[in-house]
Amino acid sequence: MHIKKINLKNFRNYPELDLNITSEMVVLSGPNAVGKTNLLESVYFGSLFKSFRDDAEYIFLKSTNDAQIKIEYEDAGETHLLEIFLEKRERIFANFKINGIKKKRKEAQGSLKVVIFEPGDVELFTKAPEARRKYFNMVLSQKHPEYLELLANYKKAITQKNRLLSELKQGRGNEQELDSWNEQLASFGTEIINYRKKFVSFLNQNLSEVYTSISKFHRTIELVYETLAGDTEEEILKSYRAELEKHRARELASGLSLVGPHRDDFFLKSEGLFLVSFSSRGEQRSQILSLKILELEYLTKDGNPPILLLDDVLSELDDTRRTFLLKYLQGKFQTFITTTHPLEMVGQHVTLSPASAEVEQEEVGQQ
Repeated sequence: MHIKKINLKNFRNYPELDLNITSEMVVLSGPNAVGKTNLLESVYFGSLFKSFRDDAEYIFLKSTNDAQIKIEYEDAGETHLLEIFLEKRERIFANFKINGIKKKRKEAQGSLKVVIFEPGDVELFTKAPEARRKYFNMVLSQKHPEYLELLANYKKAITQKNRLLSELKQGRGNEQELDSWNEQLASFGTEIINYRKKFVSFLNQNLSEVYTSISKFHRTIELVYETLAGDTEEEILKSYRAELEKHRARELASGLSLVGPHRDDFFLKSEGLFLVSFSSRGEQRSQILSLKILELEYLTKDGNPPILLLDDVLSELDDTRRTFLLKYLQGKFQTFITTTHPLEMVGQHVTLSPASAEVEQEEVGQQ
């Protein structure tokens, strides 16, 4: 997968931007607050149709209510044009086109596959469980479009169940309706858990090996998925139903759904110990970098790899980890790197100035 052109209108600080991409390695340099991360965000938005940042409501240029993202990319030897039209009313509305043909969100989402590595990712295993669930959902949604629909259906069902539980707690509603919602949640939730377990199994096949290569420290590590018991869908479903029955009284008393993938968590362990409790920041970087590399492999389909976005992370890595990462990426993935300082490396260098959407470009080749 290779991006050939990016066109933005009223996106973040860009009134308009036309950028032709001519290299597999693209270095975006410039001082802080000139729009380097905004440019990466537009590519990420082109894949998952949402931002990776917490201030997503500010994606529109100040004093505007519409924005456009157009990305021309090559996939399996064919060129495609993805167009996203955003409009801000009482909420944000979006329309999508691929090759000029209007598409529904679920039809267009994931056409462009990306992996992002940003400084905040280093703290993934020190954050609340919600951050880890969000990360795994993001990866699985790109690999399996049907997974995103499962999440949407599960969210709708659990919202309805929580509303019923709240009514029952207040002495209203019909408790028999709970059985229907529980069965829906067990069905959707079992599939979600099954997808997650398979992804975790994929990661654990090579996690220790990749970690050792990056850190030069021989340690067996594994990702542990804390969820319902069972190895097959039938076993997970049986376990799900049993746990729902076991916690029924507690759910009625609390007015909340206490069983399901919305309560799951993920941990890194080594020889039975939680790594987060005794890992240095450098070791945490190696652990997350290992996951990101395996995520790249996971999203590679038929030899067609995803796009990699590195948002100011090279400065977070020491020389050993930086050298390993750049050697690993060479010739494998189209990579966009943001940095406040120019980098001495082969690729297309784009310098952003303090004036929005002004860029200078140069090609840096082998000397």
